[in-house]
Amino acid sequence: MTALDVNRVVGLLKTLNPTQEKIVRLYFGLGCHRSHSASEIAHEFHVSPQVIGGMLGRAERKLARAGLTRDELREAVCVALKISPLCAARSATLL
Repeated sequence: MTALDVNRVVGLLKTLNPTQEKIVRLYFGLGCHRSHSASEIAHEFHVSPQVIGGMLGRAERKLARAGLTRDELREAVCVALKISPLCAARSATLL
């Protein structure tokens, strides 16, 4: 994945509503120093982790309709953070 592809991912994130975008960014660690768990995000939004899971699922479906898979999102995060491509395989167990 190239920088251009990462820009595409960032552009697609802008199609989400602001809350969904923030949840996806926090969950995948895009623009942060690390990814956050659903529980951590739920604490920030003052809702249950199940609510965050539902919101994340709706956001991922919206991104999938725009042509972005979860693996592409994970790979874009790795490229944006300049992490080894192996991070995508390692983070798969976290998601």
